[in-house]
Amino acid sequence: MYLFIDTISLPATYILFDSGKDIVSQESIELRGRESEHFLVSLSEFLTKNSLEFQNLEGVVVVNGPGSFTAMRIITLTVNTLSLVHHTPLYSIDYFTLGELSGWSYPMLLRANRGEYLLQRNKDTIPELIAIPDIPPGCYFWIGEINDFTNGAISIQSALRYDAFCKNFRIGSPVRRIEPYYIKKPNIT
Repeated sequence: MYLFIDTISLPATYILFDSGKDIVSQESIELRGRESEHFLVSLSEFLTKNSLEFQNLEGVVVVNGPGSFTAMRIITLTVNTLSLVHHTPLYSIDYFTLGELSGWSYPMLLRANRGEYLLQRNKDTIPELIAIPDIPPGCYFWIGEINDFTNGAISIQSALRYDAFCKNFRIGSPVRRIEPYYIKKPNIT
C-alpha cells in the first residue's frame, strides 16, 4: 500500500492506494496553520483507521510544495524522519506536477499570499510570483479557498482528480529525502 500526502491543497488530503494504483482510502482534513500540532496525530489516526502502520507501507508520496516555510518544514521533516526510521521509500512531487497528473493543463496558479500568485505558464517554465492585477486574462487551473479575482476575463478551474493522479503517477526511483519547496519572497526556493 502507498500513502499519498497533499497538504498544499485545501483541505489537506491523505490517500492510500494499492499497487494497481486504485484508491483504497481517502480522507480530507483541515491542517492549515496547525501542522505542528495535528499533522503527525492525524496521519497516525488515518493509518490506524486503515489497519496500517508506517513501516508496512510500500512507499510514501508527498506534495512538497511550493508552500509556506513552516508548514513545508514540518511536513517534510516528519515524513523524512519516519521514512528513515522505518526504511520506507519516499517519492516527491510539486503542486504543479500534481495538477498535471490530475488532468489539469497549463497555465496553473497557486496562491502565494494576499495579492500574489505563483504562475506556471507551461511545464517547462519556472513558476513566477505575480501580482493579481498583472495576471493575464485567460483560463487557469488552481486550488484555493479564496477567489481573489474580480477580473471577468480570468476563468478558474479547480477540480482536482486524485483518482487520475494515482493512475498517472509513476512509481520510479525513490528519493533519499523529501526537499521542501518554499514560497519565499522575492524568490521561490
